[in-house]
Amino acid sequence: MKIKLDKISEWKLEGFKLGSCAYQYAPVNAKNHFARGNNEFVIWCSNDGGLNYGILWIRGEQQTFIPSPVQKARWNNPVLLDTSSDILIIGRENGEAWRISSPEAEPVKVKCENRCAGENITEISTLGENGNYPVICRVDGEVLAANSFTFLNYDTETHTIHWDKELRSVFTDEKIRNRFLQSLERVGGIRHKMDFRYSYPQIGSLMIKDSSLYAFIEADIINPCGLSQFKYYWYLELTRAGVYKQKIWGQEKLERLPGKHGIRGKFSAGKEYLILSPVFKTDEWKGKQKLLKLSDKELLNVALPKGYLKYRIMDIWEDYAFISDEAESMALCKMIIQE
Repeated sequence: MKIKLDKISEWKLEGFKLGSCAYQYAPVNAKNHFARGNNEFVIWCSNDGGLNYGILWIRGEQQTFIPSPVQKARWNNPVLLDTSSDILIIGRENGEAWRISSPEAEPVKVKCENRCAGENITEISTLGENGNYPVICRVDGEVLAANSFTFLNYDTETHTIHWDKELRSVFTDEKIRNRFLQSLERVGGIRHKMDFRYSYPQIGSLMIKDSSLYAFIEADIINPCGLSQFKYYWYLELTRAGVYKQKIWGQEKLERLPGKHGIRGKFSAGKEYLILSPVFKTDEWKGKQKLLKLSDKELLNVALPKGYLKYRIMDIWEDYAFISDEAESMALCKMIIQE
């Protein structure tokens, strides 16, 4: 089965840079955006040649650039979370947070009752529900890693954030998790001193749906474009503690296959698809994106509109797809299923 994309409209965004880093090189790259409706899209980007960073908020024909409330280098890539009523902007290093309620509104600082358990928050946008949101972090000073996570609760009435006290990683079973935690406790929580060496799975995307936690993990390496290779990728259901609950879809032992293999993944804003982007063009996908339909785990080929073959699916809302060249252009497409 195939999804054909028919272009409905297009936005030419001169002066903007919609993508700063290619998705192939790290799990954190090119995931700081989301759809909010069938004609509404929000992305963290830069304009004026990279001099200004902030949110580009597209709603129909309206395009609004909202400068970052903090114009500092460490704020170049905060994480954006969609809470339906507000968009949260959270700084990666100190967890300082702001909210924006509409394209016309100014950013307002949000009260944080405590600090995030992770010292470094990644810029990967995640999906939550009922005020509870997973947040992907990194540990061990691995730049561009996405190897741990925690949760926050956002009260939409008081506009207050409360962080969970625990920082978790992903583990295949409870036994490995216990060995990890015991080793961490023996060294007073200083991870680089642990005697238990653990290859952290890289978390490409997280989603809470119907009170369950789902993840797409992208092997245990950050950049597979050198000598290292992806050994696996999995769409999983996890326990809140980060332990495998169910392997739903994926593949392992990739290193035994000819050529190089690797997939980046992002759950669609409507929680209906997993958007899959191959890292290499040497496998059977030939570098082309596919969609995994979450309801029945059917893998769908994608036919881009004529003249847009170099564009990439950024997000999906119901049966509408947002595609971009990740430079200065975006298009909205109707999704048509073909047998």
